[in-house]
Amino acid sequence: SGELARPDGIERKARRLLASPRARATIATFAEQWLGAENVRSVEKNDQVYPGFDAPLRASMLEETRALVVGAFFDARSSRDLFTANYTYLDERLARHYGIPGVTGTDVRRVQYPDATRAGVLGHGSVLATTAHSDQTSPIRRGLFVRRRLLCQEFAPPPPNAGGVPKVDPNATTRERFAQHTQNPFCKSCHQYIDGVGFGFEAFDGAGRFRTSDSGKPIDAAGDMNDVEGFGKNTHAPFSDLSALGRTLAESDAAKTCLVKQYVRFARGRLEEGNCAVDGIKRRFLDKGGDPQEIVLGTILSPDFTVRR
Repeated sequence: SGELARPDGIERKARRLLASPRARATIATFAEQWLGAENVRSVEKNDQVYPGFDAPLRASMLEETRALVVGAFFDARSSRDLFTANYTYLDERLARHYGIPGVTGTDVRRVQYPDATRAGVLGHGSVLATTAHSDQTSPIRRGLFVRRRLLCQEFAPPPPNAGGVPKVDPNATTRERFAQHTQNPFCKSCHQYIDGVGFGFEAFDGAGRFRTSDSGKPIDAAGDMNDVEGFGKNTHAPFSDLSALGRTLAESDAAKTCLVKQYVRFARGRLEEGNCAVDGIKRRFLDKGGDPQEIVLGTILSPDFTVRR
């Protein structure tokens, strides 16, 4: 009938497909790949340090992240919820791991957080565990997670003589051990953008459990989401917990652009070539109040998606 030769016809068919359960399954796969949550299935953990980190718990963590991103796309229709949601999706096993009472059974269901210690995907076990080492947390990995996956900010490869992970010191907190990175001018050029963000996750151990002390000392989980819109802008956004970091990211133009980029990469199976298509999709996304479904529709309606040479 020629309906698919017109943008309005394409959009009608695309909206019909978005109402299918298969669309939710596809966005769940996007969540796994975008956030690296799929790696929770295989990340190594020291049984002595993190006992009980078994296959069922890993599966529950992955399902939590899949469900939250799907909920943000299809139920809340809000990209803010990806970073600021004060709820999540739990079964009894994962709720017990988090220390959240009142959840029973093996079915995953939406649960309101009892406090503000977690927010959006930032507080998910799939993210916290995969961005930690087998026996300790990692401010570097967690800071890089925010920079690379949530802000699409990339760093040059570290030089060959870059230092490794500081040795575990039972008398020092992780923050104290890693302070050398920003005290050393050689390391500071990159780590000034990494460690200050990563320290904000220190209230969670390498298995995603909330904690109040590290090496017998109170946790200092304050951080700085500096230069959120791009390196070298000399801006600062101090935060005291993950909820505050989530709000900064939700309001960031860089995070909105990155979400569009990450979906476009997922949909097309390659990196974007220039920003023309991304800019158009982002405008539609913002014009519709940050509804993430508009990213999907904008990608499908983009000329470089529908036209082939």
